[in-house]
Amino acid sequence: MKILYFASLKENLNISDEDLAFKSPVKISTIKKELIQKYGKHHFPKNILCAVNHEIASEDTLVNEADEVAFFPPVTGG
Repeated sequence: MKILYFASLKENLNISDEDLAFKSPVKISTIKKELIQKYGKHHFPKNILCAVNHEIASEDTLVNEADEVAFFPPVTGG
């Protein structure tokens, strides 16, 4: 499945996207655990945002192989 990274996460990982294989359906929480093992917990804090096929998703959202998953840091501003 296609995993996309945005904003400072993209810059810190030095990668904008990658393809990862999971037995689907798979929960976002499982994908996130795999990414934490690969890149480190500091890149994927509890408040990181996730979208599946351009819609905000939760840790319990189920994802299929054909889906697109995006991770991006929370937006701050004033």
